[in-house]
Amino acid sequence: MSKKILVIDDDDQDRKAMTIALQRDGYDEVTSAKNGAQGFEIVKSFKPDIIVIDVVLKDIDGFDLCRQIKLLEGFNGKIIMVTGHLDAVNAKKARKSGTDELLEKTLDFENINQTINNLFRQ
Repeated sequence: MSKKILVIDDDDQDRKAMTIALQRDGYDEVTSAKNGAQGFEIVKSFKPDIIVIDVVLKDIDGFDLCRQIKLLEGFNGKIIMVTGHLDAVNAKKARKSGTDELLEKTLDFENINQTINNLFRQ
């Protein structure tokens, strides 16, 4: 059974780079969304196992999006939030939103890949 991953990021370069990196790491069912609204709709039909959401989106706060997704009937996936500003305030917001992991957003994506592997093993 393949693992489905959804990347939600409004930065075109980051979204494409993360999607390519995940595909290169062997995940064959990776899709992406350019904003929160599109991501929310994709969650309903794609039913991802893991969602990677950027904290800062133009149309919705990533933490709010996380809460909305967690409330979807039938959603059993895990959510990883990524941010360029990893601090105590974002960590507190992440816990309150129900995210499974909060990571610093980097360009090598190694921390995201390792976290995804760990979540799939759980």
